[in-house]
Amino acid sequence: MAVKDRYSFTDPKAVAEHGEEIYRRKYREEYERVHQGKFVAIDVITEETYLGESPSEALSLAAARAPDGVFHLIKVGSSGAFRIGYSSNANVDWLFRK
Repeated sequence: MAVKDRYSFTDPKAVAEHGEEIYRRKYREEYERVHQGKFVAIDVITEETYLGESPSEALSLAAARAPDGVFHLIKVGSSGAFRIGYSSNANVDWLFRK
């Protein structure tokens, strides 16, 4: 996919799909051998990567070096950067407070 600018991505799903494709094509083999467990922010416009020990470190580095970038975050060697859970009996009143 040839991308010209950040406005080519209006859908978060498109950013994620393109980021995953870049990772598989260019970086996965080496990063999973050398950088297991680290976080990588992939600029889906330039296809550059920014490695960090934490999600915030990778994204901070990416934003500092590519302020106009559009980033997809991956935890190297994992199926997802974050695990999200939910409970059907949790109190969610705090969501609706002003």
